[in-house]
Amino acid sequence: MDMDPRVRRRYEVYDEDQRLRRPGLGDLVRLRTWDIFDRYVPTGVRVADIGGGPGIHADRLARGDREVLLFDPMPGHVEIARGRGTFQAEIAEARQVPLDDASVDVVLLMGPLYHLVEPEDRLAALREAARVLRPGGLILAEIITRYAWVMDATGKGLLGEPGTWDDFDWIARTGVSKDPDQVVDGSFFAYFHRPEELRAELTQAGFEDVELLAVEGFAGLFGDLAERMREPGDLLRALRITEAEPSMLGASAHVLGLARSCPNPASR
Repeated sequence: MDMDPRVRRRYEVYDEDQRLRRPGLGDLVRLRTWDIFDRYVPTGVRVADIGGGPGIHADRLARGDREVLLFDPMPGHVEIARGRGTFQAEIAEARQVPLDDASVDVVLLMGPLYHLVEPEDRLAALREAARVLRPGGLILAEIITRYAWVMDATGKGLLGEPGTWDDFDWIARTGVSKDPDQVVDGSFFAYFHRPEELRAELTQAGFEDVELLAVEGFAGLFGDLAERMREPGDLLRALRITEAEPSMLGASAHVLGLARSCPNPASR
């Protein structure tokens, strides 16, 4: 299965390896994600990081005594990932993963659901994750929320730019960003979920016990986030306390869905 060329163009020029290392928001997203991993992904398990990019999450998990297999459709990402030397990395797309049925304990989908804009493609990726998971295995699937772009543009001072409001209206109505060449800030081509859509998609794919967690939560709105992240302990604690609050989910640019594969595969 081929990757959308609009998405491929984005990652051919974008430094994905540095995204989660940038002061402020990058630090926040990385540390919050790792905090969730530490609580939900036990040591000694086999993890498939599908769409894992250059492997910043895979490296963290592998160094924590987990066997990690990374798959990404971008050759450049896979080359960087292999260079880390702590896990295996292979070129593959989220809807067609070269793993046996019921062969891993945990699946990460920390990006594929952003870029599969058609519902049937997202469902295919989730069902592929269910296929490779052992019965009762854990999926962690991340989305970008519907109004994340509004919050981002507000922080960047783009609200007065020509065409911005038309772009916002389009995403609010369709959930899909316009072609990257047609939008104000050159944003990537993506689908922007409502949190409840992720719950529904996971359920439709056969997962159970769905839990939604806000990643950045309210902290993504702070203009002084880089300064706050110099000593992030109290902020991270506050975000953990509020991460599952339903009223917080839509105000977080990223939401993680956690769910279990059906313990009886025959009932799928």
